[in-house]
Amino acid sequence: MSFVLKTVSRVFQTNSRPLINIFKNNSRLIYEASVFGIKEYKNVRLNASLKASPGLFDAIKERLKEALYKNSHKIDLQDLNMYMLLCKDPNDLEIILEAFKKVKNLYNFDKNEQFGERFVKVCFILENNDKIIEALNDEEIRPSLMSQLTSFLLMNKFIIENKNDLAIRVFDQYLETIDNGIKNNERPSGKSHLKKQNQLIPFGHLRLAFEAMLNINSKESFEKMQETLSKVESFKSKPNNTALACCFLLAIRQNEPNFAYQISLSIEKFNPTLTNNLKAIALLKQGRIDEAFYFIDFILNINTTQSNDNFQGKFFPDTLEAFEEEIDKLDDDIKREKYKLALNEAIKKLFHQDLYGYCTKINIKQKK
Repeated sequence: MSFVLKTVSRVFQTNSRPLINIFKNNSRLIYEASVFGIKEYKNVRLNASLKASPGLFDAIKERLKEALYKNSHKIDLQDLNMYMLLCKDPNDLEIILEAFKKVKNLYNFDKNEQFGERFVKVCFILENNDKIIEALNDEEIRPSLMSQLTSFLLMNKFIIENKNDLAIRVFDQYLETIDNGIKNNERPSGKSHLKKQNQLIPFGHLRLAFEAMLNINSKESFEKMQETLSKVESFKSKPNNTALACCFLLAIRQNEPNFAYQISLSIEKFNPTLTNNLKAIALLKQGRIDEAFYFIDFILNINTTQSNDNFQGKFFPDTLEAFEEEIDKLDDDIKREKYKLALNEAIKKLFHQDLYGYCTKINIKQKK
């Protein structure tokens, strides 16, 4: 184990476990269900169930089945809405999907894309992924899942479940929805938004998309990241710093330090600690230790006395590991000692997460 890892592990370890293993066991805790109103929807369903008269659910189910399979009458929207509140298993979800397809054109139903949001929440509550994927594969239903809130909810869910390819697919379909809306001069409903956005592609969607590409970590996902960055510009949108950090780390992992350095130049200037860590890592990966030291020295001299941000003036373990690797390659004894002294000072200002942890907003946890 390197000097940096030995030193860092003493800072973070418990039970004599090395830092590298701690980082491997990180747990992703970003975007709790409360953000999406799932808890609130559970309460709505509970209240509906408590107020429903005995036999109401079975009566509604029978009416829906007759309307669907016997064409005896039109589907009552009130029946469909109540059925979504009272449904209990995957068979109920199938009836909901079929009923929605039958009524959405007839009634201009779901104009504000509320069906998709409620349907996905029901699938969450019933822990049923199959019907979500079935709905995504259905060209009639998929547009109703592409509101800002619902698509974001789906991307987050798929990343948590390590289905990163599905998260990227939802993102691409969401972009297609935005593009079609622009062509048709449509404005999305504010009711379907997480919060007001000042750009067409929400920052959260971009962050999740690039996190999914980082998790896949392949040549194809790197090329997809490059393609997406270009596409984002055409929508007059831009990733936030965390999304760019995901892109940076993917480039580093794919041995593309030159591209990574260009990404580091895009980081907003209000976060000098982040941008200088990334610049140093990219330069060190290119063997340019003298240039990298300028940015390391800059971080060492950041005044943090008036900052409430515990990240300001800190170093990622990734930065110091790359720095140590290049120090060991030096033939100049004087320069090597100078940089070792700087490394020792930098270790005192170590951040509690590695770069991947920073990118994905995860807390360091150990398996017991």
